[in-house]
Amino acid sequence: MPVFSRVKNDILVLTADGDYTPGELARVGARAFGDHEHPGPGPVLLDLSGAAGLDHKSPESLAAEGAALAAHRDQIARLAVVVSSQFSDLFAAEGPFAQAVGVQVGTCVSHSEAKAWLSS
Repeated sequence: MPVFSRVKNDILVLTADGDYTPGELARVGARAFGDHEHPGPGPVLLDLSGAAGLDHKSPESLAAEGAALAAHRDQIARLAVVVSSQFSDLFAAEGPFAQAVGVQVGTCVSHSEAKAWLSS
């Protein structure tokens, strides 16, 4: 499965490696938010640095991925997306992904940048 989750330093990390679908993100996300339930909203890091096919994502597909996470927005304080700078526009605050999620989204090019943004 190319999407998996873990908790690291009180941050729920969802990682997609290779090709993944909005359905996989929704399924793993639902399990992760259920297994790693925070007492209140917490920081979430979506690591797409190893994801394939981002250059072929349509606005509809990006919105579907955002909607997969939006179902858990009451558990997300902020969402950092780690992605190559080449694809950062796909996850910008005014884009279909961030609009569908409905929480503050920050696009970062590294894990350290994402962790700093999540804790700011």
